[in-house]
Amino acid sequence: MKEAYIEVGGRRVRYLAGGSGRPVVLLHGWSFNADTWAECGVFSRLAERYSVYAVDMPYGVRTKSERFSAPRREYARFLRSVLDALGLADPPLVGPSASGEVVLWYIAQRLPTRAAVVVGPVGLTEELLSGVAEADVPILAIWGERDEVSRPTDALRGRRVRRLILEGAGHAAYLDKPGEFADAVLAFLEEFYQPLG
Repeated sequence: MKEAYIEVGGRRVRYLAGGSGRPVVLLHGWSFNADTWAECGVFSRLAERYSVYAVDMPYGVRTKSERFSAPRREYARFLRSVLDALGLADPPLVGPSASGEVVLWYIAQRLPTRAAVVVGPVGLTEELLSGVAEADVPILAIWGERDEVSRPTDALRGRRVRRLILEGAGHAAYLDKPGEFADAVLAFLEEFYQPLG
């Protein structure tokens, strides 16, 4: 795994990269950064089959990228610029909590991705939910059974949306149950995003 920085729109953006194969992009929750994916072991699990990019988004208390404040839909457009700078056309996106909302705005704005995984997404406004429901992108929506921040809901709908509840997990379900989370993501990606070779 390597740490690197790129410049996007005049701002420095940090990311971690490792593995080989087709790309998958991991975003972080508000209280975390890209390192969280390595610390919980999910990065290394996914890197066994994919090229994994964990991006420090320009929000949250622990990001090492240059911060700026914006609506979540604008962060989604900034994410597109980050992916362009990394040379990634339409990778699957994984986003928990605040980043889950960013990923959903990315989808609602019809920005290119092959698939998405959101974990306890917040900010599920009717406008966002309507935009996602009309999109033709496979989405795996994961909640922790004990999530007190973003309660499990079937409001996130669409013909390609699947829901999964991780028993005994809280809001950061991927940290509480990293093995089960990684298994679910790998199975989802295997169905919709076959690795090369």
